[in-house]
Amino acid sequence: MMKRNLTDPKTPFLLSTFALPLVLFSGMLQAEEGNPYQIAISGEAFATGALGGEDEMLVGMEFKYFFLPTTPFHPFLAAGYKTDIDKEGSAVDIVYADVGSQWDFAEFWGNRAFLEASIGAAYINEEIAVSLLDREANNSYSEFDFKASLGLGVEWQKAFGTTLVVNQYGSDDLTAGLSFSYSF
Repeated sequence: MMKRNLTDPKTPFLLSTFALPLVLFSGMLQAEEGNPYQIAISGEAFATGALGGEDEMLVGMEFKYFFLPTTPFHPFLAAGYKTDIDKEGSAVDIVYADVGSQWDFAEFWGNRAFLEASIGAAYINEEIAVSLLDREANNSYSEFDFKASLGLGVEWQKAFGTTLVVNQYGSDDLTAGLSFSYSF
């Protein structure tokens, strides 16, 4: 039996299919008025993929705008920038835009727990520098590809949030990380 992988070309949009349950179960909780804007910083480690060979960590910022802040189902638009922290040998820069949804599924001690899923496009630029005996050789690769994301998080005191997130860039690169956000 063949083991399926998230990076299998036959299932590149697997993460985006998790948005459907968010829509179906959105009426389970009555949400309070939420903040429509969110800014987040994140750190991610590569789990699989070609970019993860040289670059192990990405750091970045993301901005989200939420629609329907008074319902448990919050569609959003997101845009962000991520770069690797180790600039030796190669450098990766990713600029992306997503559309997605966030679903409030539980509340405890005044804090809300949520699931989120999104899909969008990413511009990925990778620069590789190789030191040779007499010189340094440089190459640059750029491409547009899809991006999918799945997250599980908690918003503390209606403003601060922590999210465990899995991102897929194209059909090859998969990252997992942690995001810290502020909503206003």
